[in-house]
Amino acid sequence: MKSLTAIYPGAILSEELCTAEDYLCFFDEKSQTYISIPRKEISEKEKLLLQSFLTLAGDGGLFFHKTAEEKMWHEFLFSKGEFPNSIHQRIRFVHFRLLGKAERRAFAEAVRHFWPSPYVIVWVHEDRGVIVEQEHQEAAAKEDLESFEKIIESDFYFSVRFLLGRFYEADELLRVHFAREQTYFLYAEKLMPQYRAATLEAVFPAVLLEESKEKLGELLHEEANLLFKNEPELKKTIKLFIENNSNVTLTSKKLHLHRNSLQYRIDKFIERSGIDIKTYKGALLAYFICLQNEVSE
Repeated sequence: MKSLTAIYPGAILSEELCTAEDYLCFFDEKSQTYISIPRKEISEKEKLLLQSFLTLAGDGGLFFHKTAEEKMWHEFLFSKGEFPNSIHQRIRFVHFRLLGKAERRAFAEAVRHFWPSPYVIVWVHEDRGVIVEQEHQEAAAKEDLESFEKIIESDFYFSVRFLLGRFYEADELLRVHFAREQTYFLYAEKLMPQYRAATLEAVFPAVLLEESKEKLGELLHEEANLLFKNEPELKKTIKLFIENNSNVTLTSKKLHLHRNSLQYRIDKFIERSGIDIKTYKGALLAYFICLQNEVSE
């Protein structure tokens, strides 16, 4: 990317999207960096050449915004805009990428008919985006998304890959959670190309093997702050439960806690965090988060 700044002196490298009308903004997925080039410095032929290895971030830097709500969410996630304060329920991000000769309109229409809860589609690039979903008792599960993907493939002849995020409190930290989940999604695309709908728990083992120690520590530290901040007893409970092979009776004895009380804590943790620690992959993720929290202390 730096070599391009030598070719285009007016170019700007940034981690944020440039929306200025006199710039063309391109995105490099490998470095997760935007490069914004003044329109007057680039020819149409050069623009096509750059698109062979970079993603053009829409015309004028806009990603197909149709409503004020879509634009507000995009500015919040990518340009440090204000949080949409009309949202009071917990929020989940469902990341997606369209594969093949995909049509955004067809995908958006399919989502409109399928999605069971209030949502907004925010386009990140021409072929990818995120569904911002408010918490709802009928929220789609992993199996629902897998079925939805099959329907799209059979009806519209293109494929979709999803990463199902977790529900978070509706506040400014959503921007941080979104960025962390985007990292997981990139690993899912790179190391799990066969999947239709992945969860963070399913992607974590791949991240564990591929990511540097420092970056992995940062990701787990964010998770630990989210799950166990100011709740050391909860961390102790979850860690001991996993170490005892999810045996409620044995764990309750070691904690001197009634079995029903322990079960209540575990169920509330699963509901709040979205991590099912009764499964192997969920337990693996939660256990490493617990260990990282101990290292940080």
